[in-house]
Amino acid sequence: MINKIIEIVREASKLMTADIIIEQKGNDSNYVTSADVNVQHYLEQHLPKLIPGSTFLGEEEEEEVIESEYIWVVDPIDGTSNFIRGLGASAISVGLVKDEKPYLGVIYEPYGDEMYWAERGKGAFLNGKPIHVSDRDFKHATLCSAASLYNKDLAKPCFNIIEKVYFESDDFRRFGSAAIELAYLAAGRVELYFEIRLFPWDIAAGLVIIEEAGGFVEVLHEETFPLDRPAGVIAANNRENFDKLREIVYEEIPEKMY
Repeated sequence: MINKIIEIVREASKLMTADIIIEQKGNDSNYVTSADVNVQHYLEQHLPKLIPGSTFLGEEEEEEVIESEYIWVVDPIDGTSNFIRGLGASAISVGLVKDEKPYLGVIYEPYGDEMYWAERGKGAFLNGKPIHVSDRDFKHATLCSAASLYNKDLAKPCFNIIEKVYFESDDFRRFGSAAIELAYLAAGRVELYFEIRLFPWDIAAGLVIIEEAGGFVEVLHEETFPLDRPAGVIAANNRENFDKLREIVYEEIPEKMY
């Protein structure tokens, strides 16, 4: 089935054209384009056919979660602001949640033609080749993080966490796409990840790809994967780095926020 999903995602990426209509949603920093909508419609039309009875949850034209054993959780263009600006750092993210846990993930970055995928228990891959997290320690690690662009009231704890990590690690980055940043961690390009407010379509694919690449992830203060609300996420390449990052994050975010 993974090959069929990859084929569908590649076809959907052809709808990421430059001829788009841009609209704002929510606030001045949050955008949706006609390409987002077209990609999502294509995925919604084709993915559920692969598993009869499965349901679909996408970022655009979001509807109430319809519970089922299998739920497709999709971000048609993660990094829409990058897409609008022509920055070449956007991705299609397709996660399959089984029994309330991410089971399969596909992330496609079309600019570099990088197709990441993983199925639980079968390893993680980039363009057909196995990938694994890096072996760098905390001192030599790079953090990917942001400051809650769509809710800037949450910026302060984010900046505090970035500052604490920065002085004990190598550097930090912000690519503007959670899916790409999670894929980069799985591929060994970065080692640490934290974001204070992400939605299920941002992370459903990336979490399973990281775990299958040997990394560690946690959705903050959640026992099961949340499908109906945002949540914070931390990830790291190894247990020692994960525990250290987790300690720093929980100092700033000791309780459930959503």
